[in-house]
Amino acid sequence: MENLNQNAGIQSIDYTAQILELFCQQRTRLSLKKIAQQLNESPAKIFRYLVSLTRIGLLQKTANHEYEVGDLALDLSFKALNRLDPIEEASQTARRIYHETGYGAAVSIWGSLGPTVIRTYEPASIYSQIHAGSVMSLVNSSIGNTFAKFLPEHVLKQALEIDAIRYSGQKLSLKDRADFIQQIQARQDILLTLMDNQPSCGLSSISMPVFSISEEIQFVITLFHHRETLLRQQEQLKNYVSEQILILSKNIGLK
Repeated sequence: MENLNQNAGIQSIDYTAQILELFCQQRTRLSLKKIAQQLNESPAKIFRYLVSLTRIGLLQKTANHEYEVGDLALDLSFKALNRLDPIEEASQTARRIYHETGYGAAVSIWGSLGPTVIRTYEPASIYSQIHAGSVMSLVNSSIGNTFAKFLPEHVLKQALEIDAIRYSGQKLSLKDRADFIQQIQARQDILLTLMDNQPSCGLSSISMPVFSISEEIQFVITLFHHRETLLRQQEQLKNYVSEQILILSKNIGLK
């Protein structure tokens, strides 16, 4: 069989992919004029591609003479979604963080008792007590803080009532809960959460959310190490974690 390389292929199909990518990026209907402007091409050239894409069902034309994703594209999207295993994708991201940095890494979900760790990758030099099955405090862990930022308020209020049963948790008065909710909601626009000496003495961590297609928090990815090591490199680590979460989000169907 002939070897394939980057130079092999059909140029017109490559160009067609650029047109389709516009619909992935903007999630909206697009006019012929808008598509031509985006690709810096003449409307006449773009129109020929749109006719073919509409004919095979990758796009469809609306009553307003705009274009949107067609039935064939939707069918292909559903096939791709059926192949996705978000937990495995998140676990691969955590493993990559662990192997590339030497830091501990964890994946957490929202379970029946709150923020629940489902995967951990930890170097022998760290004893974090963050293990698969650990239910983390909402107040005293970066994992819990990250979930708390994006939970519906009524869910957060109920969850705070039992924070004492979680690892590193504490019993909270009504005032404590109200103060925490106010503080955490004020930080909703800050995706990364860094906590020092939490959830255990000598340990620091950085956590970041991963959202579902419905824009609800689905996972939290956490990087952790001895506090001196992590705090010394925190700016580089924040950038690195952000890049890894962006890759993960794209892999599970988000843009």
